[in-house]
Formats: sequence, C-alpha cells, structure tokens
Amino acid sequence: MRQEGSDPIILDAGDLFFTIPDLHDSNRVSEKYRASVILTGYEQIGCDAINVGKYEFGGGEKFLLETAASTQIPFISANLINSQTNQLLFNPYIIIEREGLKIGVIGLTNLLPETIKNIRADNYITVGKSMIKKLKNKVDIVVMLVNANRTDQKTLTKEFKEANLIFTSGSTTLTRPMMNQPEKGPYLFSTGRESRYLNVTDISLKNKIDPIFNISFLEASQKYNQRKLDRLKDTTPDQTLEEAYKGQENILSIVAKSRATIIQADMQIKEAVNTLFYKNVALDSKIIDDQEVLEFVNTSLATCNQLKN
Repeated sequence: MRQEGSDPIILDAGDLFFTIPDLHDSNRVSEKYRASVILTGYEQIGCDAINVGKYEFGGGEKFLLETAASTQIPFISANLINSQTNQLLFNPYIIIEREGLKIGVIGLTNLLPETIKNIRADNYITVGKSMIKKLKNKVDIVVMLVNANRTDQKTLTKEFKEANLIFTSGSTTLTRPMMNQPEKGPYLFSTGRESRYLNVTDISLKNKIDPIFNISFLEASQKYNQRKLDRLKDTTPDQTLEEAYKGQENILSIVAKSRATIIQADMQIKEAVNTLFYKNVALDSKIIDDQEVLEFVNTSLATCNQLKN
C-alpha cells in the first residue's frame, strides 16, 4: 500500500503475542522468542498501536511491561489497572493524524488470565463510553480496539453508539461485508481466527456532520439480491418475472423485495457523502512476499522450532 502511495493506519486489537494465555516451562522460551519476533516484524511494517489483550499476559506482567517499554509502538489500554497503585498500566488511547484528519484509537479488554493477580480490568463498557465522550470533540473518527469473547462482542455496537469503528479480537468469527451492521454505524469488524485475514477499511470523510455509510455492505447487498433475480430469470429467459411466476405470490414478493433493496442501496450509495469500504484480505499464497520480510520470517521460524526441541 505504501508503494502505491497510501499511508495506512495499522492497528492490532489484541491477543497478538502468544498461542496460549498461560505459558509453561516446556514452551516459555520459544513463546517469548516468538513474541519478540512478532514485535520486530510489526516495527518493520510500521504498526500504529497495539491493544493489550488476554494473550499479551501469557509471559507475565513483567515481560509485557518490559516488552512494551522496548518499542516505539504504542501499547494502549483504557481499563487495565495496577491494583496496588490504582494507575493505568498503559495510555488509554492514542490520537493519530493522517491527511488532515484526527483519529482517536481507544484500547479495551474484558479478558484477563486467572494467573494475573496484581492487575484488574475495570468495566470495559463504562470506561469505553467515558473515553469516547472524552475524545469525541477532539477527533474526526473514533476507533475502538476491543479484546472480548464472541458473546460480549454482540453488544458492542449498541454500547458504543458514539464510536465510528470497532475492531475486535477474542472471537473466531470473521466479519464479512454482507453481514448486518447498524446502517449508520458504528461498524464492527473481526479478523476471525489465527490472523488468516487482514481487515482493510477505506474511509472517505468529507465532513463531520453526515454519517459514514458502509458502501461495501450496500454493494454486497445489491449483488446478492441481483443474483436471486438472475437465478429466477434463468429458468424462463423469454418472459418477465411477473409473467413467469404469475399467481405465485411468494416468489413475486421475493422479486419485489429484491428490486426494492437494489434501488434503495443504489440511492444510498449515490447520496452518501462520507463513505466506508471494507474488505478481508486473505493472507495466503496470492500475497506477493517482500523478500526481506520473508527471509526474516523463515529465519525466525527456524529459530523458534529449535527452541521448542
């Protein structure tokens, strides 16, 4: 993207470092090495912020704090508190400026390993709302990075109505463009399991008054409904759908609803001032490798495998 002239904001919603939330003597060395390598890779890529999630604590509080202090990448969390000092462990948010826009990024989690005793997670909904209120008039876009399980993620768009985007970790569900979202946001996205996909969200913001419309959903809805109409048309290509299905009110109702949805989506797309386009990029063999990064990854994997043995 940068080679093409873009300057993307790269964020991680948490559960980045380890494959399990609690390390054991058999894997402690290899897992900590793996975490350090991931961080080095993020530094090469240029990550803008990492939300601290449950898996970041796999190596213990001391390891996490030392790791966070060793890098220029901001670690953020608005609700992780040192129980002894009642102080936040990390900065609660970061404000990023790109092309004249200010983007406020807030970090939250409601997941902590049972082995962590000196840290508490304050209510992430209450804290999240407070942070949104604090940032709303200071930035153009509010982004939430939330580490939570699948059940809790279902309520996030209702709880954080004043946010614009919510990116999550902690669930294996992959958000697809056709999934139902609040019409005017906030929009919630999850990468699914094991980082097999990259969430890419393009936003065009022309003013701060109009809502941001999810163009990717509207286009996906149009294509889905057009396919339904095309399948019905394929069986009777020489007739209109009204002629072909005369008297079959259930099918004619589907036809009417699909046509209305296509027209409505087209109107919304044309009238939209601020737009969002979302897609999942599969991290598979189709991705062209950066040779320097590929060599780094292969060398790191080989070292990690040696440490396991």
